[in-house]
Amino acid sequence: MSPRESVTLRDVMTSPVLTLTRGESASDALAQMRDAHVRHAVVVSGRDIVGVVSERDLGGPRGALVRKGRTVEDEMHQPVVLGRPDMPITRAALLLREKGIGCLPIVEATRLVGIVTRGDLLEALAQGRRAERRGRVEVDVPARPPLVISPNRDKSP
Repeated sequence: MSPRESVTLRDVMTSPVLTLTRGESASDALAQMRDAHVRHAVVVSGRDIVGVVSERDLGGPRGALVRKGRTVEDEMHQPVVLGRPDMPITRAALLLREKGIGCLPIVEATRLVGIVTRGDLLEALAQGRRAERRGRVEVDVPARPPLVISPNRDKSP
């Protein structure tokens, strides 16, 4: 098992998670996300996870018209793809790519315990790659010398 396969979402997840409710205004949601310095939030109804919303979904910094008169429910993505704390990061990265999503809320039993984004996974995979390189001996193999063809090759002796 490579070092990357032994790293789990528990090792890279962010906790606590910013949660929003369906009825919150999209503008208020974006303000909360900016205050928390996050680009993804989990939408909940009671203890149930009902959606995920990103800064991009909310129109970003210049999307006031996208947000005007809209709620989090109008902009959230559902159904939600969930991860488990013991899921290997390599599996999570494949899942994000396969589903075309930017984050995985992490649940243990039925409780939201964290969130992992594409950026978190890329950083973890890069750190694992750097660690693998430090752990092995690298040998510089010189390039083969260029093939030199004599200008006299077609002349007979």
